[in-house]
Amino acid sequence: MGRYQRKTDRQSWSQESMSGAIQEVLEGNMGYRRASEAYSVPQTTLERKVKKARQKKLSSEAAAVKMLGRYKTVFSEAQEKEFGQHLIHLEERLFGITLSDLRTLAIELAEKTTFRMSLTQKREWWEKIGFMDF
Repeated sequence: MGRYQRKTDRQSWSQESMSGAIQEVLEGNMGYRRASEAYSVPQTTLERKVKKARQKKLSSEAAAVKMLGRYKTVFSEAQEKEFGQHLIHLEERLFGITLSDLRTLAIELAEKTTFRMSLTQKREWWEKIGFMDF
């Protein structure tokens, strides 16, 4: 077990409480301030999530999803695990996988399963992706 202590209190609220607060505001039962105090969530975050729910017509659960940072993950945890197992399987069969082969496989998997990339996005992702991410 590591000795890491979190140094920030960002997103210390739970998704359930945020979802409840969003639901109350959307139904008109409470205002932003009252809902944020009742559910112990930040008011500005609540306002932003309610605005997003109204614009995109999302449910309160979908609007309450936490996400730190601006980058979204390309693969789900299951896909990453499966990709890692595939790489281990290839290594056991003595395929010499280089870092560029790993990157190529990751890009091909992302294109087939998740999304399409333009050539510039491929180059940027090629540079950003690291060996330790998998």
